[in-house]
Amino acid sequence: MEARITIATAPCSWGVWYADGRPSGTPWNVFLDQAAAAAYRALELGPDGYLPQEETVLREELRRRNLELCAGTACYQFDHYHSFEEFRPKVENLCRRIKAFNVRYLVTMDESDVGDFSEKKKDFSKETWKNYFAMFRKLGIYTKNEFGIETVFHPHIKTLIETEEEILRLMEESELRLCFDTGHHAYVNGGAEKPDRSAIDFINGHSESIAYLHFKNVDGTVRKRVIAENLTSDAAFDIDVMCDLRDGIIDYTELKQTLDNIGFSGIAVIEMDMPRASTEKAFAAAKRNLAYLREIRMIP
Repeated sequence: MEARITIATAPCSWGVWYADGRPSGTPWNVFLDQAAAAAYRALELGPDGYLPQEETVLREELRRRNLELCAGTACYQFDHYHSFEEFRPKVENLCRRIKAFNVRYLVTMDESDVGDFSEKKKDFSKETWKNYFAMFRKLGIYTKNEFGIETVFHPHIKTLIETEEEILRLMEESELRLCFDTGHHAYVNGGAEKPDRSAIDFINGHSESIAYLHFKNVDGTVRKRVIAENLTSDAAFDIDVMCDLRDGIIDYTELKQTLDNIGFSGIAVIEMDMPRASTEKAFAAAKRNLAYLREIRMIP
């Protein structure tokens, strides 16, 4: 069975990680103009507050560029909270807005301070972990029951959930499905040589738990430098450890076959994580990666 993929992009590919446009400073209207000009038709919301929050304004900005929303994005510092109720108002506000656009998914990821090398997690107690998983579970139940929106969890470098062990515990204890990011998974759980099978093997082993995809790839040469010099992941991003889909350690032709084999049907966001990218560099990469996925027949 051939995979059926709705391809999308996100502000991260223009170096926007926060609502104020940092670190790249790309204006929201430039992001929308270039995403549309690169021939994308769907996009993830990105950091809440980056794109216009007023429904009528955002609807018009999307309409005139022939764009639609495919998911909301909820990034929280979960280590700042003791219970879901403490951040529920943020979730409610976001879900009410994206529900108006018939969005089916809320992509959530952690932004806790776990240390430059995630070293703080080794001191977490069993109760601390239990509480985090309970918050994640309640988040998923709330968005589904109140808004009909599925929360999918994005494992991410230097966060609470990044290693395979942590991902498996998340799935078991929270009952959330994943926004599975190929690049982040390979960076944390794989190596630095082609072909790295860590992401592909995980997909094969847990296909029923993968609802949504982020496509990116890891530059093996840069990854080797990161390891040799003991660089932080922030430094790794700054020297473009995440590269074009064609060029990294993950074989995307094999990934395509894997997604075909499992009959994946859903959204995949090309998300490049280029914090220092100029708009010209981001625009060019967005076009190259879309063309590459068409070349290997990942998408029509």
